[in-house]
Amino acid sequence: MILVLGYSPEDRRRIERDAFSGNILGIVATNALELGVDIGVLDAVIMLGFPLTIASFRQQAGRAGRRAQDSLAVLVPDQFPVDQHYLQHPSDLWDTPMNELLVDLQSEVILEAHLQCASHEMPISIANDECYFGPLMKTICETKLFKDKDGWYHPHPRFLPSPSRHIHIRGAQEDKYAVVDITDPNNARILEEVEVSRALFEIYEGGVFIHQGLTFIIKQVSHDSKIAKLLRADVNWTTSPRDFTDIDAIQTHRIKQITDSPERAYFGRVNLYTKVFGFYKIRNKVILDTVDLETEAYERESTGMWIDVPRPTLDILREKEINPAEAIHSAQHAFLNQFAMAADVRTECKVPEKEYMAKESRRKRPARLIFYDIPSKGGAVAVKAFERATDLLTKACDAIVNCSCEEGCTECVLSARCKENNEVFSKLGAQLILQGVLGRDINANAVPAAESGRGFNTIVDAESVPITSGVEIEIERS
Repeated sequence: MILVLGYSPEDRRRIERDAFSGNILGIVATNALELGVDIGVLDAVIMLGFPLTIASFRQQAGRAGRRAQDSLAVLVPDQFPVDQHYLQHPSDLWDTPMNELLVDLQSEVILEAHLQCASHEMPISIANDECYFGPLMKTICETKLFKDKDGWYHPHPRFLPSPSRHIHIRGAQEDKYAVVDITDPNNARILEEVEVSRALFEIYEGGVFIHQGLTFIIKQVSHDSKIAKLLRADVNWTTSPRDFTDIDAIQTHRIKQITDSPERAYFGRVNLYTKVFGFYKIRNKVILDTVDLETEAYERESTGMWIDVPRPTLDILREKEINPAEAIHSAQHAFLNQFAMAADVRTECKVPEKEYMAKESRRKRPARLIFYDIPSKGGAVAVKAFERATDLLTKACDAIVNCSCEEGCTECVLSARCKENNEVFSKLGAQLILQGVLGRDINANAVPAAESGRGFNTIVDAESVPITSGVEIEIERS
């Protein structure tokens, strides 16, 4: 028997019981199988497509054979550039060192989680315990915890009776969409609760939603109430969203001079605009139909950092017919590849359908490298990238220059986290942008012209972003 994994606690416990008893011989699941399921009875793992990171690959391979038994792990690569890289260099799967594990101890989200749990074990006081939890403790205690008449702090009532049950395994607690089956209007029921980060790209009107091996058609989605209504339907195809996310800088809070360069890095508020404008109907990886949608966009704010592409560099790209969108996308990946905390930030990935469409798109984007904090995680990691801008830019540029690959690989400009599967990329373009931002001389005559410029121009000069009063330019020191 094969079961498609759901996510409710009841489903997880039932799967465990059936797996241990032998009633289930196999489990087909998303890559979130490890979250709350005891999987020690598995003998083999088949991974369809390369997971996001080497760490994820090794973790998923290790799901089998946990009882000191022999096990088998199989990776079935997809057609995407990252998968093809590991297909050509399989030893990298085992020989590549793991990134260091970093925890942001200045994150209010992480600290609050610890304080809610710690105060449940034993009431805490600012005077006695600030030496353990740091200077942010006072503000969090006064605003997030409950203070008794004697001045001791306890968990907020909403975390009781057990605060640890409210602490998300990934760190911050995400808002969730309720996925409701309305096939029987007299007996509507919640099938799953889906985190916002998944819901944006999995829940859209007309799309196919799969739960426990059954297919449903999504009839209505409300972003305000975070409810999706579904009808049961037997279909032999799936859907994949056609979407984009624009990240626009809206307010500058800090400015930093990039060492030995006239260019600058910026940090401040950014607006995230996600729009699902259609979907593909797919069967066996073949597109059956392309559907357009008029859906409500989802907007939210976050913090982020950005660096504008110098105009002379942009002129060289255009002169040599190197697609600026490809160059910017790859430069952003190269930057994040050098940032140890890249898992907690995102960038604006370029959509191949838009960049290579038959007619010119009206959606123009600024010539800017931009990165933002994931809103649901509540952290402030992008500021750490901002503070290390020169170092990260230098490492990214040197990684490209010194990389022996011809077109791009995971060591330079490809990213396993790219939601558009790295289909819009240019190693040479990324190198030119990073050299320009770092103030390094570029000999335009030595830059080879692109063999065939793909797509229309979708990049325009970046305009200035409003600056908060009193902001001064910071000088980065070694």
